[in-house]
Amino acid sequence: GGIVPKSECYKTGEILGMGRSDVNEALKYFDKVGLLLHYPDDVPDLIFTKMDSLISRLSRLITASFTTPGCSVTAPYKRLREKGLFNKSFLPTVFEDLYESREEFSDDDFLKILECLKISVHVGDGDYFLPSALSLEPPVDDSPLPMSCVPLVYSWDEQILPHGFFLTLVVE
Repeated sequence: GGIVPKSECYKTGEILGMGRSDVNEALKYFDKVGLLLHYPDDVPDLIFTKMDSLISRLSRLITASFTTPGCSVTAPYKRLREKGLFNKSFLPTVFEDLYESREEFSDDDFLKILECLKISVHVGDGDYFLPSALSLEPPVDDSPLPMSCVPLVYSWDEQILPHGFFLTLVVE
């Protein structure tokens, strides 16, 4: 629901007498006015007409970092909460019950979209930095940040990554 392969858009366009270039222009327009989400350079074959599946995955990833103090958690969950880092291999654990549309919307597609929206950034070795998953507590001792402040934004490769999901949406 809410994810349309580009090939289906071309089929519909053909029925309406539109060529591929007309369909591509229509997709650009509808993306620009906010009726759909399409990243032709990064995730060219997916068109999001509803954001439900995207928001479900993002919410699930962010809430995976929420733990109760003193609660026993595995290393990947702790790493996400304390350092804002997760590995691509962590996603199946978090999304295990959301995979009914896996063929339409892969983990790679999800990660590319997070980067396009400047919600996360790839930092190498399959790791991604997700500032909105960081604890609101002061940074851990081995952090290069001063302990007297919690930043609102982080800068990475000359791009600003807001700390906090709400701030990310405001910046976008």
